[in-house]
Amino acid sequence: MLAAVVSAFLSAPSVVAFSGVQWILLIGFVIPVAILWGYAIISLIGRRDLGIGAKLLWLLAILVLPVIGSIVYFMMRPAPQEQNRRAQMRHNH
Repeated sequence: MLAAVVSAFLSAPSVVAFSGVQWILLIGFVIPVAILWGYAIISLIGRRDLGIGAKLLWLLAILVLPVIGSIVYFMMRPAPQEQNRRAQMRHNH
């Protein structure tokens, strides 16, 4: 069953039409950026130290500028211990 699905996928015209450069761009740039983008969004959603407004602003930055927004988000994100401390302070007030 799996072999039939893989065979059908590989014989599809859109897959065969990719040139070598397009495959290199897909594997070397598009997939890593998609992983970075997805991880940034998942990390942002899971943060307990940010309010909904801050989360929405970060989400907008990450969605509009996927590479730059994700990199800036990870550079500005505090360490997990600091996030936990901020979350506890936020819930105690």
